[in-house]
Amino acid sequence: MIIVHGKVFIDGQFHETDIRITGKKIAEIGPHLQGEEILDARGALIFPGFIDTHIHGAEQVNCGESVAAMQKICAALPKYGVTSFTPTPIADEIEASQKAVRVIRAAKGTPGSDILGIFLYTGYKNRSIPYYAPPTLPTPQHTLALVDQDLSMIFSALIAPELKGGMEWIDWAVNHDVLPIIGFSEGSPEVIHEAVAHGARLTDHFPNGFPAMDHHNSQGVVQCLLEENLAMQINCDCIHVAPEFIRMMIQCKGLDHLVAVSDSSCLLGCPEGEYRMGDKQVFLKAGAVRDNHGKLVTGAHSFDENMRTLRRKGFTLEEIGCLCAENAAKILNLKDRGKIEVGRRADLVLMDTDLHVQKTMIEGQWFYQHD
Repeated sequence: MIIVHGKVFIDGQFHETDIRITGKKIAEIGPHLQGEEILDARGALIFPGFIDTHIHGAEQVNCGESVAAMQKICAALPKYGVTSFTPTPIADEIEASQKAVRVIRAAKGTPGSDILGIFLYTGYKNRSIPYYAPPTLPTPQHTLALVDQDLSMIFSALIAPELKGGMEWIDWAVNHDVLPIIGFSEGSPEVIHEAVAHGARLTDHFPNGFPAMDHHNSQGVVQCLLEENLAMQINCDCIHVAPEFIRMMIQCKGLDHLVAVSDSSCLLGCPEGEYRMGDKQVFLKAGAVRDNHGKLVTGAHSFDENMRTLRRKGFTLEEIGCLCAENAAKILNLKDRGKIEVGRRADLVLMDTDLHVQKTMIEGQWFYQHD
């Protein structure tokens, strides 16, 4: 198949070029390609398939709830342009975490969005405000218990590095090819700097979960912005993070250090109303999920909806393409997907100029097509 006449996003810019797909891979990129099966994508924006590295659920089911739930999520995400994701189960209790990991492992290979690996959302959090439970101290033994003694599908894991044993845990995680992700941390600037030196190179959805910035005090949250070797997840629904703060992050970190995530929950795709999430009563209104006290709990916007929100807030298509389409693979050092390049997976998203998904291709096959 050859896709022609689209505006193809490569290396931060749109190019008027063609793409040849052979089997599951991108075989050739260039103008005026010839072949028998032609798709005219005139007027479309063509992005690499989106990679969502922080997602808790969708359409009334949670990641790790059951194999059927994972199948539902995998099938649903391509309509939002997501072709790969790291399901993010809450991993506070050992038995519940073990079940979720087993379920996700069993669901690997499900048709639809590819399960890249698991983002283990541990209880290794350190927040002193009453909303949060006391921290669980990080140890290799505890982490292995959470994952049923099998790290094979654990892509990343959450850590507040100032916790006792935090640096040793980061060393252990890195040595076992698990990416430590800094989050829910009240660590000092020195602690953040040390964590990055030990191999933590990504934050959880920044600055959500971190203390509010206080110009009177040196803070780890500011150090995160200053660390050249630390990239950041960011929820771009412009509810979790104000657009002006996103602008500040781009200026501080550089556009190539930020990666958009949905942080979506089981309420993605649900109508507004009152719901239960675990033991909490929550309210979904205007895309925000809040508790009885009005505190923001989680996300409910789709990946592509966040892109449209960024556009309405004045971000350019090129900025949105970097944040949402190319940066994940760059930051996570993925070489097989996440960029339109010869030899990579033929995971593509065709969008109209208003950033609505028209078609989603996964490994050379159209998995979703807008009616």
